[in-house]
Amino acid sequence: MAEGREFTVILPAAGNSTRFAAGDKLLVDIAGLTVLQRAVALFTRRADVTAIIIATGTQRMEIYRQHLQGVLFGKSLHIVPGGSERWESVYNALAGGKVQTPFVAVHDAARPVTPPEVIDAAFAGAVSHGAALPLLAEPATLKRMGADQLVVQTVDRAGLFQAQTPQCFRTDLLLRSFETLIQANRISHVTDDAQIIELTGGAVLGTRGDALNIKVTTGGDARLCAAIAAGVPAAPFTGNESRQP
Repeated sequence: MAEGREFTVILPAAGNSTRFAAGDKLLVDIAGLTVLQRAVALFTRRADVTAIIIATGTQRMEIYRQHLQGVLFGKSLHIVPGGSERWESVYNALAGGKVQTPFVAVHDAARPVTPPEVIDAAFAGAVSHGAALPLLAEPATLKRMGADQLVVQTVDRAGLFQAQTPQCFRTDLLLRSFETLIQANRISHVTDDAQIIELTGGAVLGTRGDALNIKVTTGGDARLCAAIAAGVPAAPFTGNESRQP
Protein backbone atom coordinates (compact mmCIF):
# COMPACT_ATOMS: atom_id res chain seq x y z
CA MET A 1 0.00 0.00 0.00
CA ALA A 2 1.34 3.44 -0.94
CA GLU A 3 1.99 5.71 2.04
CA GLY A 4 -0.56 8.50 2.41
CA ARG A 5 -3.50 6.48 1.11
CA GLU A 6 -4.77 5.15 4.43
CA PHE A 7 -8.49 5.20 5.22
CA THR A 8 -10.62 5.35 8.34
CA VAL A 9 -14.05 3.77 7.86
CA ILE A 10 -17.09 5.36 9.53
CA LEU A 11 -20.27 3.33 9.92
CA PRO A 12 -23.29 5.39 11.03
CA ALA A 13 -25.42 3.00 13.09
CA ALA A 14 -27.75 5.19 15.14
CA GLY A 15 -31.00 4.32 13.36
CA ASN A 16 -33.90 2.62 15.08
CA SER A 17 -34.62 -0.05 12.43
CA THR A 18 -38.24 1.10 12.36
CA ARG A 19 -38.95 -0.52 8.96
CA PHE A 20 -37.35 -3.82 9.91
CA ALA A 21 -39.96 -4.67 12.57
CA ALA A 22 -37.85 -7.40 14.18
CA GLY A 23 -35.51 -5.70 16.63
CA ASP A 24 -32.03 -4.40 15.82
CA LYS A 25 -31.45 -5.31 12.16
CA LEU A 26 -27.69 -4.93 12.59
CA LEU A 27 -27.67 -7.95 14.91
CA VAL A 28 -29.61 -10.22 12.55
CA ASP A 29 -27.72 -13.32 11.41
CA ILE A 30 -26.47 -13.35 7.82
CA ALA A 31 -25.05 -16.81 7.12
CA GLY A 32 -23.15 -17.10 10.40
CA LEU A 33 -22.24 -13.47 11.03
CA THR A 34 -24.51 -10.56 11.82
CA VAL A 35 -25.24 -7.67 9.48
CA LEU A 36 -22.92 -5.40 11.49
CA GLN A 37 -20.11 -7.94 11.73
CA ARG A 38 -20.19 -8.48 7.98
CA ALA A 39 -20.29 -4.74 7.23
CA VAL A 40 -17.24 -4.15 9.41
CA ALA A 41 -15.39 -7.23 8.13
CA LEU A 42 -15.62 -5.85 4.58
CA PHE A 43 -12.85 -3.43 5.59
CA THR A 44 -10.84 -4.98 8.40
CA ARG A 45 -8.71 -7.22 6.17
CA ARG A 46 -7.76 -4.29 3.92
CA ALA A 47 -4.19 -3.03 4.26
CA ASP A 48 -5.31 0.53 3.45
CA VAL A 49 -7.77 0.69 6.38
CA THR A 50 -6.34 1.54 9.80
CA ALA A 51 -9.40 2.20 11.95
CA ILE A 52 -13.16 1.67 12.20
CA ILE A 53 -15.53 4.17 13.82
CA ILE A 54 -19.09 3.21 14.74
CA ALA A 55 -21.52 6.06 15.50
CA THR A 56 -24.47 4.75 17.47
CA GLY A 57 -26.80 5.35 20.40
CA THR A 58 -25.28 5.34 23.87
CA GLN A 59 -27.32 2.29 24.89
CA ARG A 60 -25.73 0.22 22.11
CA MET A 61 -22.11 1.32 22.39
CA GLU A 62 -20.84 -1.45 24.65
CA ILE A 63 -23.01 -4.07 22.96
CA TYR A 64 -21.48 -3.27 19.58
CA ARG A 65 -17.96 -3.02 21.01
CA GLN A 66 -18.12 -6.56 22.39
CA HIS A 67 -19.97 -7.81 19.35
CA LEU A 68 -17.23 -6.72 16.92
CA GLN A 69 -14.12 -8.01 18.67
CA GLY A 70 -13.90 -11.16 16.56
CA VAL A 71 -13.85 -9.39 13.18
CA LEU A 72 -11.41 -6.51 13.76
CA PHE A 73 -8.20 -8.33 12.73
CA GLY A 74 -6.01 -5.81 14.51
CA LYS A 75 -7.79 -2.65 13.37
CA SER A 76 -8.56 0.07 15.89
CA LEU A 77 -12.22 0.37 16.87
CA HIS A 78 -13.82 3.57 18.18
CA ILE A 79 -17.46 3.93 19.24
CA VAL A 80 -18.86 7.47 19.28
CA PRO A 81 -22.32 8.91 19.96
CA GLY A 82 -24.60 8.99 16.95
CA GLY A 83 -27.10 11.71 16.14
CA SER A 84 -30.75 11.92 15.25
CA GLU A 85 -29.82 12.48 11.60
CA ARG A 86 -27.28 10.57 9.52
CA TRP A 87 -25.16 13.66 8.92
CA GLU A 88 -24.88 14.23 12.68
CA SER A 89 -23.55 10.70 13.20
CA VAL A 90 -20.98 11.10 10.44
CA TYR A 91 -19.92 14.53 11.67
CA ASN A 92 -19.56 13.28 15.26
CA ALA A 93 -17.25 10.53 14.03
CA LEU A 94 -15.31 12.85 11.74
CA ALA A 95 -14.87 15.75 14.15
CA GLY A 96 -14.18 13.76 17.32
CA GLY A 97 -10.43 13.52 16.83
CA LYS A 98 -10.41 9.80 16.02
CA VAL A 99 -9.72 10.14 12.30
CA GLN A 100 -5.96 10.19 11.80
CA THR A 101 -5.86 9.22 8.12
CA PRO A 102 -5.83 11.34 4.95
CA PHE A 103 -8.95 9.60 3.66
CA VAL A 104 -12.26 8.53 5.14
CA ALA A 105 -14.92 6.13 3.88
CA VAL A 106 -18.53 6.26 5.09
CA HIS A 107 -20.37 2.97 4.75
CA ASP A 108 -23.93 2.03 5.65
CA ALA A 109 -23.77 -0.34 8.62
CA ALA A 110 -26.70 -2.18 7.01
CA ARG A 111 -24.80 -3.05 3.79
CA PRO A 112 -23.18 -6.38 4.71
CA VAL A 113 -22.35 -7.91 1.31
CA THR A 114 -20.79 -5.08 -0.69
CA PRO A 115 -18.62 -6.60 -3.44
CA PRO A 116 -14.89 -5.91 -2.98
CA GLU A 117 -14.69 -4.39 -6.46
CA VAL A 118 -17.16 -1.68 -5.43
CA ILE A 119 -15.01 -0.78 -2.42
CA ASP A 120 -11.83 -0.83 -4.50
CA ALA A 121 -13.28 1.56 -7.07
CA ALA A 122 -14.65 4.02 -4.51
CA PHE A 123 -11.37 4.07 -2.56
CA ALA A 124 -9.38 4.64 -5.74
CA GLY A 125 -11.79 7.38 -6.82
CA ALA A 126 -11.30 9.28 -3.57
CA VAL A 127 -7.52 9.05 -3.88
CA SER A 128 -7.56 10.34 -7.46
CA HIS A 129 -10.39 12.91 -7.24
CA GLY A 130 -10.90 13.72 -3.53
CA ALA A 131 -14.49 12.45 -3.38
CA ALA A 132 -16.21 9.41 -4.88
CA LEU A 133 -19.27 7.23 -4.42
CA PRO A 134 -20.62 4.05 -6.03
CA LEU A 135 -23.56 4.61 -8.37
CA LEU A 136 -25.94 2.09 -9.93
CA ALA A 137 -27.96 3.04 -12.99
CA GLU A 138 -31.67 3.16 -12.11
CA PRO A 139 -33.28 0.11 -13.78
CA ALA A 140 -36.94 0.80 -12.94
CA THR A 141 -39.60 2.92 -14.55
CA LEU A 142 -40.18 5.77 -12.11
CA LYS A 143 -43.57 7.30 -11.35
CA ARG A 144 -44.39 10.50 -9.47
CA MET A 145 -47.61 10.32 -7.47
CA GLY A 146 -49.86 13.09 -6.20
CA ALA A 147 -51.41 13.38 -2.76
CA ASP A 148 -54.52 11.55 -4.05
CA GLN A 149 -52.38 8.47 -4.89
CA LEU A 150 -52.88 9.01 -8.60
CA VAL A 151 -49.90 8.96 -10.95
CA VAL A 152 -49.14 12.43 -12.23
CA GLN A 153 -45.92 11.82 -14.13
CA THR A 154 -43.57 9.20 -15.50
CA VAL A 155 -40.06 10.36 -14.65
CA ASP A 156 -37.35 10.07 -17.29
CA ARG A 157 -34.73 7.78 -15.74
CA ALA A 158 -31.99 8.74 -18.20
CA GLY A 159 -29.01 9.90 -16.17
CA LEU A 160 -30.51 8.76 -12.85
CA PHE A 161 -28.43 6.58 -10.56
CA GLN A 162 -28.93 5.01 -7.14
CA ALA A 163 -26.34 6.19 -4.61
CA GLN A 164 -24.59 3.42 -2.68
CA THR A 165 -21.77 3.22 -0.16
CA PRO A 166 -18.93 3.33 0.73
CA GLN A 167 -18.76 7.03 -0.07
CA CYS A 168 -15.12 8.06 0.16
CA PHE A 169 -13.43 11.42 0.66
CA ARG A 170 -10.26 13.23 1.43
CA THR A 171 -10.67 13.82 5.16
CA ASP A 172 -9.88 17.51 5.17
CA LEU A 173 -12.27 18.13 2.28
CA LEU A 174 -15.21 16.42 3.97
CA LEU A 175 -14.60 18.07 7.34
CA ARG A 176 -14.21 21.52 5.81
CA SER A 177 -17.40 21.04 3.77
CA PHE A 178 -19.33 19.94 6.85
CA GLU A 179 -18.22 22.99 8.80
CA THR A 180 -19.11 25.32 5.95
CA LEU A 181 -22.68 23.98 5.79
CA ILE A 182 -23.12 23.92 9.56
CA GLN A 183 -21.98 27.52 9.91
CA ALA A 184 -24.32 28.56 7.10
CA ASN A 185 -27.22 26.55 8.59
CA ARG A 186 -27.64 24.72 5.26
CA ILE A 187 -27.32 21.13 6.45
CA SER A 188 -30.76 20.23 7.81
CA HIS A 189 -31.99 18.38 4.70
CA VAL A 190 -28.80 16.51 3.83
CA THR A 191 -29.48 12.78 3.41
CA ASP A 192 -26.29 11.61 1.73
CA ASP A 193 -22.60 12.04 2.52
CA ALA A 194 -21.59 13.05 -1.00
CA GLN A 195 -24.24 15.77 -0.87
CA ILE A 196 -22.04 17.57 1.67
CA ILE A 197 -19.44 18.02 -1.05
CA GLU A 198 -22.01 18.85 -3.73
CA LEU A 199 -23.61 21.63 -1.65
CA THR A 200 -20.26 23.33 -1.12
CA GLY A 201 -19.43 23.35 -4.81
CA GLY A 202 -17.15 20.32 -4.91
CA ALA A 203 -17.10 17.58 -7.53
CA VAL A 204 -17.83 13.95 -6.69
CA LEU A 205 -16.70 11.10 -8.93
CA GLY A 206 -19.20 8.34 -9.68
CA THR A 207 -17.68 4.86 -9.50
CA ARG A 208 -19.10 1.41 -10.18
CA GLY A 209 -22.02 0.25 -8.07
CA ASP A 210 -23.52 -3.21 -7.96
CA ALA A 211 -27.02 -4.65 -7.66
CA LEU A 212 -25.65 -7.00 -4.98
CA ASN A 213 -24.66 -4.06 -2.77
CA ILE A 214 -27.90 -4.42 -0.84
CA LYS A 215 -28.94 -2.31 2.15
CA VAL A 216 -30.90 -4.31 4.72
CA THR A 217 -34.18 -2.53 5.36
CA THR A 218 -36.66 -5.42 5.54
CA GLY A 219 -36.57 -9.08 6.46
CA GLY A 220 -36.59 -9.91 2.77
CA ASP A 221 -33.40 -7.91 2.30
CA ALA A 222 -31.76 -9.87 5.12
CA ARG A 223 -32.72 -13.20 3.53
CA LEU A 224 -31.35 -12.06 0.18
CA CYS A 225 -28.07 -11.00 1.79
CA ALA A 226 -27.84 -14.36 3.55
CA ALA A 227 -28.20 -16.11 0.20
CA ILE A 228 -25.47 -13.95 -1.31
CA ALA A 229 -23.16 -14.47 1.67
CA ALA A 230 -23.70 -18.23 1.44
CA GLY A 231 -22.66 -18.19 -2.21
CA VAL A 232 -26.09 -18.78 -3.70
CA PRO A 233 -26.84 -16.83 -6.91
CA ALA A 234 -29.42 -14.36 -5.68
CA ALA A 235 -29.79 -11.68 -8.34
CA PRO A 236 -30.07 -12.07 -12.11
CA PHE A 237 -28.09 -10.03 -14.60
CA THR A 238 -30.02 -6.77 -15.03
CA GLY A 239 -28.06 -5.10 -17.79
CA ASN A 240 -27.00 -2.27 -15.45
CA GLU A 241 -23.39 -3.42 -15.55
CA SER A 242 -23.00 -1.94 -19.01
CA ARG A 243 -24.26 1.45 -17.77
CA GLN A 244 -21.96 1.95 -14.79
CA PRO A 245 -20.39 5.39 -14.36
